[in-house]
Amino acid sequence: MLVKYAAIATLVLVASGQTLDQAKRAFDAQRYTEAAKLFEAARVSDPACEISFFVGVTRYRLHQVDAALIAFQEAAECDPKLTVAHIALGEAYAERGNDGKALAAYERALTLEPENPPGLRGAASLYLRGKLNEKAAATLETLVKLDPTDAQARADLGAAYFGMSNQEGAEKEFREALRLNPKSAAALLGVGNILLRKGEEEHAVEVMRRAVVLSPKAFEPRFALGSAYNRLGRFKEAAAELETAVRLGGTESEVYYHLARAYGGLGRTEERSATLAKFAELSRQAKADTEARREALKVVAQAKALVDAGDLVHALARMEQARDLSPQDDTVLFRLASLDYDLAHYDRALDCIQEAIALAPSEWVYYLLQGLIEGRSGRLELARSSLQVAVRLNPSAADAHNALGEVALRLGDADAAEASFRTASKLDPSQAAYRANLEIARKAATR
Repeated sequence: MLVKYAAIATLVLVASGQTLDQAKRAFDAQRYTEAAKLFEAARVSDPACEISFFVGVTRYRLHQVDAALIAFQEAAECDPKLTVAHIALGEAYAERGNDGKALAAYERALTLEPENPPGLRGAASLYLRGKLNEKAAATLETLVKLDPTDAQARADLGAAYFGMSNQEGAEKEFREALRLNPKSAAALLGVGNILLRKGEEEHAVEVMRRAVVLSPKAFEPRFALGSAYNRLGRFKEAAAELETAVRLGGTESEVYYHLARAYGGLGRTEERSATLAKFAELSRQAKADTEARREALKVVAQAKALVDAGDLVHALARMEQARDLSPQDDTVLFRLASLDYDLAHYDRALDCIQEAIALAPSEWVYYLLQGLIEGRSGRLELARSSLQVAVRLNPSAADAHNALGEVALRLGDADAAEASFRTASKLDPSQAAYRANLEIARKAATR
């Protein structure tokens, strides 16, 4: 949760000059509201890209995650080689549960610094969560090479090998992790699973009990221990552990399968039937979710073809279908909002783009579209605010600067309009419309 960046921020801040000393002191004293304001004030006069990163860290400490993500993206856009900004984006998105955005950010960081430990650790965690064991193993092998004494990395590498059916490699890593840290619950759980595969159930139970003691609030050790008890025919103990796993958040279908098996062994027929029904429901849902995502991709491709053919009405129908199939996909929401905007359905377009921004607050083009929608709806101050965010996130977006100029002109701020049109024209000199807008703004400013 970005705690590790406090030291980094302090170190880099020293190099930024004495003008930021007041902000640094506020940050170090954990006066984050004051620090955020000071950093933002400093950013106006100091172009250092790191300052946007510090704004993000302070906003994050204030639990203002959207503002933090915007600031981190600003820092990354300002200096694409600022690895720490990409890692911060990855951490923030991972905590929000947006694994796709998080992984993309970590991978950008690793492109810049292939041996960056926080980037390797973050990417590996997401690879493991997504069961991309080969990628996880390659990433963790690098991490272990950098620090052979990292017990958690060893345990994670063992889990990746285990998922690849490399039992020998998995056991070696789990054992090494335990040598480095005898209280590693992850390594104990890994060893327990290895013992189960070897048919050493009694020994596995002993090891898994130790993992449960070390991680009493984690459902995974309870699930593994309950499964081991099932194999030994100790159904009462299995049911107790598996029921606890469910209470601790174990919602995977396999948990309910093994719990149903324990109930069956105890003769608890009604509970077994209800639990099997839950297992079947979760299994169907997981399969349906996977199929829905695949179908959504097909429908989006169909919509794109219709847009290319100029058939926006039918394209909109396809994108609505894609949204129903994949309601948490911000790119689908953005495409749908764009079509609603083109068809002058401004209220619907605004609802859609705001949902997309809630899922991915660091995407500049979403704010551009929101600003355009608000401008068409006559909400000019809101439009200006959205477009200002867009140009902060992507200062090289000529169309965003031009849109900002148009809104400023409508608000009667000819000087601001002229500045925005000048920037747009400089960024894209081939656009005659930008130059024409610049002339209009110049004339308005001289009146």
